[in-house]
Amino acid sequence: KEPIGAGDRRTLEAIREQVEQLPFHLRSTYGGNTTCVEVETPDGLFILDSGSGLRELGRSLQHRWNDPAFTGKREAEVLITHPHMDHSYATPFFASYYDPQNSFRIWGSESVVESLNALLKPESEMSNVYFPPTFDLMQAIKELKPIHAGEEMVFGSTRISAMELNHPGGCFAFRFECQDRSFVFATDHEQLKVPDPSLVAFSKEADLLYTEGQYTQAEYDGEEPVGDATMSRKGWGHTPVEACVKSAVAAGVKRLHLGHYDPARTDEEIARIERLFQEQLRSLVEPLQPGYGMAEVLIPYEGMTVEL
Repeated sequence: KEPIGAGDRRTLEAIREQVEQLPFHLRSTYGGNTTCVEVETPDGLFILDSGSGLRELGRSLQHRWNDPAFTGKREAEVLITHPHMDHSYATPFFASYYDPQNSFRIWGSESVVESLNALLKPESEMSNVYFPPTFDLMQAIKELKPIHAGEEMVFGSTRISAMELNHPGGCFAFRFECQDRSFVFATDHEQLKVPDPSLVAFSKEADLLYTEGQYTQAEYDGEEPVGDATMSRKGWGHTPVEACVKSAVAAGVKRLHLGHYDPARTDEEIARIERLFQEQLRSLVEPLQPGYGMAEVLIPYEGMTVEL
């Protein structure tokens, strides 16, 4: 190939600058993997949920940990909110579990531990039914530990508390607190009251609240379709975007991220919903809390990094 000249470089830079000025959904993509969030504190590495995004995280971790310059610990705590497949089924696809140099503990409710054992324990009747590898091959998994609502886990200066959410089969929210910073992860929750008293109390003045953006109010009520289907989503364990924003404002959180969007969404539809709750936020804040403002309110995309 011919070498790129100075004029060509200037042209490429000009194009790049123009692309960066486009709205996010036109220059990139939100991604389509199900829930998996990496959290790093001075005390360790934590992984929230084992949706299909866990596979990509495994590739990234192995790349980082196998770098000759890496000198840290090859370990992490995995917290699974609930056993539904979109939050747990990537467990056997996580490359880091198969490397005996690594060390992981998996935390979850009794139902999470039972479901993983039912599918992946070698002696289980369900063993090999959905995927050949079992726990005996995943040598990096050192322990499966059950946790309960109201329980607090301490890792150095990092404290993690768990709260029960309203979701079919049960689900946990987690609040991280470390060095005067707080992060609340509360996906898969159907709010029965708006604002939701339990979520407001649990998220009070958090630096960042991650909750869900599965439906709009009209979709939840069955007045508008999601994909090709128009039906009520009440009782499905998810909350309309509008209600999530109201609870976040009532809790006084500093930043709000709405994830767990419906897989039928296009990038353009996700961007539209993001604008919807940004506009709603502006109309809510002054009447509810004069002088209060969020530093950031958005729908996160895959690969996004947030520093608190």
